[in-house]
Amino acid sequence: MVSKKLFSAVVAALVILSMFGASSVAFAQTQTTTAAAKPTQTMAQILENNTNFTKLVSLLKKANLTSVLSGPGNYTVFAPDNAAFAKVNASTLAYWQNNTTALTNVLLYHIVPIKYLSSNFTGSGTIPTVLGLTLPYSVTGTTITVGNATVTADINATNGVIHVIDGVLVPPSSATTASPTASGGFLGLPGFEAVYSVAGLLVVAYLVMRRRQ
Repeated sequence: MVSKKLFSAVVAALVILSMFGASSVAFAQTQTTTAAAKPTQTMAQILENNTNFTKLVSLLKKANLTSVLSGPGNYTVFAPDNAAFAKVNASTLAYWQNNTTALTNVLLYHIVPIKYLSSNFTGSGTIPTVLGLTLPYSVTGTTITVGNATVTADINATNGVIHVIDGVLVPPSSATTASPTASGGFLGLPGFEAVYSVAGLLVVAYLVMRRRQ
């Protein structure tokens, strides 16, 4: 189990890194109108206050993951709206709701421990998820596709950015963990993304374990 001292140190490091990352040239590119506004709420608060995400919020609560999106950090969350969940087969959705492990895996596949603005996505590649699997993405013109879903809107939060998507991301049964290849690392240093990812994963792991006690 992660000790409280280690958790505190990781959180402090994440806050410091987020401050530096916000001022770096890599993240100073033009954003969408929604993401450009100065955020005043956490990702958890934004989702809970938006009626388009009632299904996602209920599943996050069922998996005890709301604390992850309420805490410190600089995450990217791909958030399926209610219309996206409506596309999921009823039996599959019922299975997730009755299997906490499966549900948690699906939800963690939507969370990235690094903040990626829309302007940071170029070409095609993969990004690391909190689940430990990589998520493929591609950019065609101004359209960003992640997995089998398309990003329809961006919402900036105090602890990261929410990319609204029109589909639910399902982790593949046969996938391998790989180094992130998306652009826009901390101050342009790709190697630093790995350190940031590990720090984010430790925070999420601690929160998940604490909620299960």
